[in-house]
Amino acid sequence: MTTKNYNKLLFAGCVGTVLAFFMLNVYTPLVVVDDFSYSLGIYSIADIFKFQYNMYFNWSGRSVGHFLMQFWLLVGKPFFNVANTVVYCAFILLVQFHITGTFRKFSPLLFLVLNVIFWIFVPAWGQNFLWLTGSDVYLWTITIILSFLVPFRKKFDNPDYELKTSLSVLFLFLGVLAGWSNENSGAAVLFLLVAYFACKIIRKEKVVLFEILGTVGFLVGFVVQIAAPGNYVRMAVAVGDNTINLLTYIQRFISITRVFIDNHGMLFLAITIFLGFDLIYHRKQKLQLFSYFYMLAVLAGIYSTLLAPGLAPRAFLIVTVFMVITLGNVLVQSKLKIPDIVKRNPLWFAIPILVFATFTFLDTTREIVGNYLRWQDRIEYILAEKEKGNLDLVVKPIYSQNRHLSSWELEDVSPDKEHWANIAAARYFGLDSIRTNDEPQELLKTNMRKRIRQLIFSPWDKRTWQKVRE
Repeated sequence: MTTKNYNKLLFAGCVGTVLAFFMLNVYTPLVVVDDFSYSLGIYSIADIFKFQYNMYFNWSGRSVGHFLMQFWLLVGKPFFNVANTVVYCAFILLVQFHITGTFRKFSPLLFLVLNVIFWIFVPAWGQNFLWLTGSDVYLWTITIILSFLVPFRKKFDNPDYELKTSLSVLFLFLGVLAGWSNENSGAAVLFLLVAYFACKIIRKEKVVLFEILGTVGFLVGFVVQIAAPGNYVRMAVAVGDNTINLLTYIQRFISITRVFIDNHGMLFLAITIFLGFDLIYHRKQKLQLFSYFYMLAVLAGIYSTLLAPGLAPRAFLIVTVFMVITLGNVLVQSKLKIPDIVKRNPLWFAIPILVFATFTFLDTTREIVGNYLRWQDRIEYILAEKEKGNLDLVVKPIYSQNRHLSSWELEDVSPDKEHWANIAAARYFGLDSIRTNDEPQELLKTNMRKRIRQLIFSPWDKRTWQKVRE
């Protein structure tokens, strides 16, 4: 295959990957947990600001991610599908920049490799990238953080690099957004910045305007988030009457380390250390200092969760991202020579990985479409029963054990109609109560024409994604 045709094939693969991600978004419905409850009472931007003000004092300081989430719940899921695809592409390109240190040349091969790596190794892929709430809180805020770090990386590589005064002032606000992202992401960037300025002091380098304003903005955002009274309210609810002591933190440390190992992070860490050791002690080369900054951010992102009331796999996205960037930096700097056998037969080495990724993708697609159709059945049943005046409903459960789905390990409506998720769903659909029965989930028997109609038209149907009102 000629180089020209090879590049065309890679570019077509990139386009196909983006389209596939978009379609997974299209057939991912809203989730009962958070999507329903956070949309209640939101009819305008002013309502979002009021809601976030109350949230800040009563539950959480993650105002940036939650504002984005409620904005898209207000605007509508179809628009979010498009926006989320654009942000996901920007996220991959930013990871690519932090690995190569440049935007000048787009590498379709690296774009595809990063997609496969995140597909395989992100612990809660569906919650981080498809779930409306999870994507806004994690994917979107991490994209903001990676954008915020771009000038710092450029400045470190090129001491003469500077931003114009007007852009430096705008950078202040980007810093606020980056600091006001979420707790462990903010902690990761905080330690990276401390290391960055420590190196500048040791080198006796001048600090320029964008570095000052960006860092000030970041610290303001981070402090505002951490100091939110709602964080302590949530902590009290999570901990209850249990006393937090040294033993508690030791247990959390062990638990967090176990989760890190279980979610493949240790694999990246081991490979990075091995390659770094080989590069430094055998080939007598130095690692670019920013690689150490990324590694420090990994450790800060992991163990800053010691202070959190709970630990969900989706919170490890920032850890996976910085780990991939660190490993990518080491690989780029080591300039490993590809053995001739790999050069001659690249497909033989790529095929096993591609086969695994393809089969998991096909299985995920089947489950996503199946769950989407189950949601269509549920919505049509609710609408039909409401027209009859029945407002106390029993529905079939919908759940998933596939981590690439947004609903993985998230609560659906339960058999207990007094459960908070049931109450939120009942209010969302304008019911008195809703609960599930004990029957296994299944697709209702219907003709193929109806199913095709649902798959083509229902993702753009307003009542599918917005509140079903009386």
